[in-house]
Amino acid sequence: MMHSLALLLLCLPYLAQGYIYTKCELARDLLAENVAKSELHKWVCMAWYESSFNTAAVNQNSPNSVDHGLFQINSYWNCDPQNGKPAKNGCGHPCSDYKNTDLTDDVACIKKLKREHKGWGFSMSYTNNCQSKTSSYISECGIPGLG
Repeated sequence: MMHSLALLLLCLPYLAQGYIYTKCELARDLLAENVAKSELHKWVCMAWYESSFNTAAVNQNSPNSVDHGLFQINSYWNCDPQNGKPAKNGCGHPCSDYKNTDLTDDVACIKKLKREHKGWGFSMSYTNNCQSKTSSYISECGIPGLG
């Protein structure tokens, strides 16, 4: 029992870092979450610029606003920080849901934001870095039918 506890304590710093995807792993996982092939490169690019593919990424914007996870979903507008601070929680999830490898809620939230904003305007990372990217951005991933 003590050996297991010691091993767990040794691993905690690594667990806190979350999972860091490769570009192609993320592309395949997003495809499995029904992200359209024609938009896959946009999602992967945005995740790179938002979090460097790290599911546990956190960015403190202001005292009342923190971005969470792979797509940096905002604690004021789009998730509930569950810390007593005001939140709109537009995507209907606690912020902790966006810091794991279950992409179902992340994809649903980003799709909702895309509908509400009629495109990618909600993400400055996308706007500043990904608009000119084409499917060639993920061509090395060997996903049939890209292009």
